Amino acid sequence: MHQTKTSSSFPTSPAIPLRVLHLAGSCVSEFYYNLSMIYAKEVVQLIGVSSHYAIVHPDGFWQLGISLDDLSEKISLQEMISQLPEIDVVVPHMFCFPGMTSFRAFFEDILGLPVVGSPSHCTALATNKAQTRSVVSASGVRVAKAQQLRQGNTLTMEPPFIVKPNSEDNSLGMSLVWNKNQIAEALQIGFEFDETLLVEDYIPGRELRVAVIEREGKLCVPQMIEYLFSEEHPIRTVRDKLELQSNGIPSKQPEKPAAKPMCPANVTAELCEKLADAAKKAHIALGCRDYSLYDFRVHAETNEPYLLEAGLFWSFGKISMISRMLQADGQSLEDVALELWSGAAGRTRIACGSLFKYVTMEGK
Repeated sequence: MHQTKTSSSFPTSPAIPLRVLHLAGSCVSEFYYNLSMIYAKEVVQLIGVSSHYAIVHPDGFWQLGISLDDLSEKISLQEMISQLPEIDVVVPHMFCFPGMTSFRAFFEDILGLPVVGSPSHCTALATNKAQTRSVVSASGVRVAKAQQLRQGNTLTMEPPFIVKPNSEDNSLGMSLVWNKNQIAEALQIGFEFDETLLVEDYIPGRELRVAVIEREGKLCVPQMIEYLFSEEHPIRTVRDKLELQSNGIPSKQPEKPAAKPMCPANVTAELCEKLADAAKKAHIALGCRDYSLYDFRVHAETNEPYLLEAGLFWSFGKISMISRMLQADGQSLEDVALELWSGAAGRTRIACGSLFKYVTMEGK
């Protein structure tokens, strides 16, 4: 049996720098490759941390380096494994489905390198919107009425509702349907991204984003973000999240999104408590680790929050949403990042060493 170290026993000393591998890119598409790189470029650079990068490309090849400006020639997966330096912890910056699931499992469960954030079985659950709804609602978190839909199924929902691909992110393939004349087009768009759709009652009202961070054994909720809508723009679309080039590839975050984020959100103590309680329940129910992020709609009439989906990602850059929440809370991004990275490294540092050595030797 492997011995496991606790985070409290991990030494943090300038003489022994924490060796961090930033995992970025995508083997799925140029869209997700660019999206990953937008955030990886912004990751906070910490004193006492030795940074390394492993970048996967849509063609399946890899690059390694000590910075994004100093990367190797493209190499195969086998070569990448054999050439990895000794690493204490992996910080993922991938947003495609394999990046959120399989790649985390490969580095943590196969190579034995601890990963910051939730384990792969948890992220696999959270990327499935329908399963996420079922799990959190069983723990008392309110969700809107919804129906899963596959090709050939009969739609029983009545507008207004949201149509969204079940395992897609960034609002890709999502539509707000106000009347029956819009249903066919919305379903067609959705099925271009996923074989399963989630059709969910539209909740009129406010939309807020809530984070949970594990610190010193407690679940902490920093300042929240609210997205400000207009009657003409009642939901967030992909262009509220990303600035797209003419070919549809993301280039950066939009400077002036139609749904403007406001942090800290202006919420009453009562609503803040409801949102924080729901987010913590979801964090526990989904089996999250280190941190988690959730989108809620707050009903305009009842003031009750409804969980829309979970986003188990944080790239630890100033442009990241959780980072903005911390800054609005007066907390240090650098301190929290170092705490979480060191804690993750301490979880399995002893167990990882021998397994990683074995894998790289076999690779050579």
